[in-house]
Amino acid sequence: MAIRADITEEQRAGIPIKFDPRMHYYPLDWVMGLHEDPSAMRRLASSSHPLIRRSVARARHLPTDVVERLARDDDRVVQLFLAESCDNAPTDMLLRVWQWWTGSLSAPDRPHGHPNFPRRDLLRHADDPNARMRQLALDDPESTAKLVEEFSQDSNEEVRHRAASDPRLSPASAVRLLDDPHEHVRYAAALHPRLPVRALVRLLRDADTGQTAERHPALPVPVMEQMLQRIQHPAPATPGP
Repeated sequence: MAIRADITEEQRAGIPIKFDPRMHYYPLDWVMGLHEDPSAMRRLASSSHPLIRRSVARARHLPTDVVERLARDDDRVVQLFLAESCDNAPTDMLLRVWQWWTGSLSAPDRPHGHPNFPRRDLLRHADDPNARMRQLALDDPESTAKLVEEFSQDSNEEVRHRAASDPRLSPASAVRLLDDPHEHVRYAAALHPRLPVRALVRLLRDADTGQTAERHPALPVPVMEQMLQRIQHPAPATPGP
């Protein structure tokens, strides 16, 4: 009843609600239908019901004052939806969300891929105790290959994964990360463009890593031709006894 469109916010505030912030809720269609109405967005952004505020945060464009209010919302899912959907989500909020959200299936690049996500002055995070913040230093235009090498030996696997995905990583470090204890780091290293051919061929010959190595962008042409020949002309089955 508290999420009905035909009651006032004063009436809504007087209705006890049962709301589990850990559960998945779909945006309210009637709120979505008002996304182009700035007055409605201002009114609903201050609603007592978090599901209504979450639905407001799904708008692609919102008035500046509404964005500022939602960016400080006590329900962090409101901030998350703002980061995923709203083109004018603020930079400071995007950084906050980045610290605890790695991306969803519907918006895998947010908040990092948001147009307002910072791209400069990120080297200051190189020594941040939070690994999520620390890895951002490699996005700074002034970051160096030396920092990539340092991060490839970081204690946190997410930071090492970020280094393993950086084109500046040295061939020797790419080979070293093939033995990383974490699978997603090994996967990134196996696809690194500077991985030496000898290491790539070794991966191709291993049943556990062959499928990953087949996706490598620098796979030698002769190797690809051999693979195609094997697919088109498989070896005849060995007759049984």
